[in-house]
Amino acid sequence: MKGEHILPLSQSGSARNTHIEDHLDGSSAAIKVIVFGGLDGILTMFAVVSGCAGAAISPLQTICVTLGTLLASAFSMAYGEFISCKAERDYVESERLREEREVEEKPEMEKKEMLDIYTNRYKFSSADAHDLVELTFRNKDFFLRHMMAEELGILLTEDDMTPVKKGLVMFGSFCILGSFPLIGFIGNFLGESGSDTSRIIGFTTTALFSVIGAMSLGYFKGSYMRQRRMISALMMALNGVVVGFISYLSGLVLMTLFPEASI
Repeated sequence: MKGEHILPLSQSGSARNTHIEDHLDGSSAAIKVIVFGGLDGILTMFAVVSGCAGAAISPLQTICVTLGTLLASAFSMAYGEFISCKAERDYVESERLREEREVEEKPEMEKKEMLDIYTNRYKFSSADAHDLVELTFRNKDFFLRHMMAEELGILLTEDDMTPVKKGLVMFGSFCILGSFPLIGFIGNFLGESGSDTSRIIGFTTTALFSVIGAMSLGYFKGSYMRQRRMISALMMALNGVVVGFISYLSGLVLMTLFPEASI
């Protein structure tokens, strides 16, 4: 099997447009992983830095925490992507083999199932439904794919990205884009004076880099998905701002309630 996996049936209409399918099918899986991993990386790391800033943790300790979180979270996301992708492929392959065996061993039963779908779901007449079944059954591969789409909601598509590749792409996108919140913070830390003003500048720079990273990712997603690019970018940025605000406020409130726990 080569990359056969589940897609929502609502997407089947786009498969009729050969040009769009050729344009998107080769890279859509990678784009999905990059956007998901990159956004999660930016938001996770911005939340960690914001929480540390709200809790008044020292810059050096913040960097140690965030770097550890970056690598551990990236590995966790990559491994999760690998496991979920492999499980999906294994499920689709098992269903494909089962349906393929039934088509060979019980062709009349499979024809009857498709006949019922045509007449009950699509309201074809019995004669037209019978003709459709007989016509499609002449091409066993087409019949199998069509039957799996109608019965199980599974579209068999070509996807060159193996579970290992998806895991590696997830790890890379999480680390690269997740580093955005750290760039400004580390840059400010290297020349900081240790004052409160320096900390404020460091956090502000971190927030700025995080918003820029989120907006860039949103703009890229909007361009690829043929959506309004600025709207997509602003929605991503808004997500980052809300996440950072919640994390910063949580750290600030806890340190206000328990000042003796200050590091």
